[in-house]
Amino acid sequence: MTRFRLLHALMALAACAVLSNDTLAQPVNVVENPLTGRTWMDRNLGASQVATSPTDTAAYGDLYQWGRSADGHQLRSSSALSELANSATPGHSQFILAESDWMSTPDNALWQGVDGVNNPCPSGFRLPTEAEWEAELATWTSADANGAFASPLKLTLAGARSRMSGAIGNVGTFVGYRTSNADETGTRNLGISSDAAFMGTRQKADGNCVRCILDATAGTGALGQPHWKLYPNPSEGSVFLQGPAAGVPFYVHNLHGQCVLTGLTQEGITTLSLDGLEPGVYLLNTEQTPFYSRFVKQ
Repeated sequence: MTRFRLLHALMALAACAVLSNDTLAQPVNVVENPLTGRTWMDRNLGASQVATSPTDTAAYGDLYQWGRSADGHQLRSSSALSELANSATPGHSQFILAESDWMSTPDNALWQGVDGVNNPCPSGFRLPTEAEWEAELATWTSADANGAFASPLKLTLAGARSRMSGAIGNVGTFVGYRTSNADETGTRNLGISSDAAFMGTRQKADGNCVRCILDATAGTGALGQPHWKLYPNPSEGSVFLQGPAAGVPFYVHNLHGQCVLTGLTQEGITTLSLDGLEPGVYLLNTEQTPFYSRFVKQ
C-alpha cells in the first residue's frame, strides 16, 4: 500500500470513529422501523442523545422555522426579531416573528428532497413527507406520547416555539414534527400530546422539531450514485460494491450508529466480508462521492 493510500485508510478509520462518537453534538446515528422499512436518524436535530423518556430534555433538540437552514435561529436560546426575510437566506441567526411566513415572499419549494434548498439534515438525509410520518404513526401501539416514545424513533414532547412571541411553550406536554409538505395554507406537522397524535397544519414561522429520514429508494435502499451496486442483498457471507474508483473510503454502521466495518474500495469490485457481523440491517456509505445503501446480513 502506498503512503497516500495508507493515509486515506487511516483517515477512513478516524472518520468511522467520529461518526459513531456519541459525545458529538450531532452524530449521524440511525434507527430503522422494521414495519415501514424506513431508516431515520435516531434523535431530533440538535439533540445530544437518544431519548430515555418522553420528557428527556437532552433529547429535545432544536426548533426550526419551516424552510430555514441550520443558521442558528433553531437554537432554543436564539433571540428574535420581527423583520421578515427578503430571501431564503436571512443572513442572521435570529428567530423571525411573523403571523404566518418568515419570508416576505412565500417559497414552497424549500426543503424539497435531499438536495432541497436549505435542507438542514446531514448528507443523504432529508425532511420526511406527511405520508412517511403517517406510515410511522400507523405502526405505533397507541396514537399518543406513549406510543411515540415506544416506537423505534423514541419521539419526545419537546414543545414548540411561538411565531408571534418567540416564546417556547408546551414543553413536556406537546411536540410538533416538521414535514416537507407546504402549500398556501401552511405546512403539515405531526403533532403529539399525552393523549393524541395527529397530522395538522402549522405556519412556516412556527418553531418545531425536525427528525431526518434517510433518502433511500424503496426498491434498493440505495441513494447517491444510480450506476453503483451493492449486492447480493440480503447476504449471508459477503456483499460486493461495484462502481466507485479505487481508494474511496467506505463505512458500515449498524442501526445503533456503531461503525462496524471500514476500508478503501478496490479497482473494479470491492468485496466486503460480513464475517463477525450479527444478523440485521446495516447502512453503508462512502466518502468523496456520496453513496448510501442499506443491506441485510442474514
